Amino acid sequence: MEQNTPNPFQGETVIGFTLPVAGEATLTIQDVTGRTLRVVKGQFAQGYNQVTVKASELNTTGVLSYTLKAGDYAATKKMIVLE
Repeated sequence: MEQNTPNPFQGETVIGFTLPVAGEATLTIQDVTGRTLRVVKGQFAQGYNQVTVKASELNTTGVLSYTLKAGDYAATKKMIVLE
């Protein structure tokens, strides 16, 4: 999983990831308290994929974390939403 770009962001950001095989993946965005703000779950293609996240969908600012889970793979990174 790649770092979201741009980061920090105001309007929207893109989270890119590469899957070794096509399949289901879940992207979960949480605030610092662990509260889930958004979940993107779907079937994604083998190779490079990306998810666009709009700040308006998150209804918060500050440091957030996002976790990608696909099969046995899981990774977490941080992103910053500006006002």
